[in-house]
Amino acid sequence: MSKTEILYLNGEWMPIGEGRVSAEDRGFNFGDGVYEVMRAYGGEPFTLTEHLERQERSAAGLGIRIPLSVPQFSDVVRELLSRSGIPEALIYTQVTRGAAPRQHIYADDLKPTVMAFVRPTPVQPKAWRTEGAKAIPEPDIRWELCNLKTISLLPNILAKNRAHRAGAAEALFHMPDGTVTEGSSSNAYAIRGGELWTAPLGPRILPGITRMQILQIAQEIGIRVHEEALSLREFEAADEIIMSATNLELLPITRLDENAIGAGKPGPVYRRLHEAYRARVRERCGVAELVPL
Repeated sequence: MSKTEILYLNGEWMPIGEGRVSAEDRGFNFGDGVYEVMRAYGGEPFTLTEHLERQERSAAGLGIRIPLSVPQFSDVVRELLSRSGIPEALIYTQVTRGAAPRQHIYADDLKPTVMAFVRPTPVQPKAWRTEGAKAIPEPDIRWELCNLKTISLLPNILAKNRAHRAGAAEALFHMPDGTVTEGSSSNAYAIRGGELWTAPLGPRILPGITRMQILQIAQEIGIRVHEEALSLREFEAADEIIMSATNLELLPITRLDENAIGAGKPGPVYRRLHEAYRARVRERCGVAELVPL
């Protein structure tokens, strides 16, 4: 089967390069919209409903009504995977408020722009898994509704690019008082004494779908979970740091700036959690063997 990056745009299907939206779409002009990123293993999307339900919550937080129900959007995603022929895929969905003459005030009856596409899952450096990755601390200058997954991502993008230029995989956000929130595109965890610590849900972090899976798995395999915020200094002194996202799954952070974390290599809690996470993916997606990361 040929593999093609297919785009769904407002009810139509096309190669992704042929997609066009209005120059006055509010997503283009204001970042006025929401999005999701999901992952398919062996052609089966993992935690599809959870992602689309979060998309609904994000849209509701902006007063955007998605014209597709969660089951209807699920059908779109599965059709995209079928048409594309890409079994190991990242799935991107986006809904903006729609197109209107450019001004801050918007009408309540705008027709949302609905888009989705799939593309092959990016390959990560093997060294991230065998040796661990680097992160850099970054001041958290984002807005106060980080729990909504909006397309207004400029602070995240700037932080991620500073991390990339520093040879790091991620940026670790912290507040002015030093409290760690999350990564530029991930949730963050510190391991101390074999127990897991992560910031509590609230307006400063995204309620990550992978985060939800990790916390469930941790409790199932006997790792105590603390949903309590830690300081940057406490992260620096942790035995392990882990970051998680749909595309990363779980990523061991073994350097924060130039400082080694713990033993300076991927730790035992990371290995236990990631092994259990992949076992859950295999079970729920019906895949006997996963493609190596």
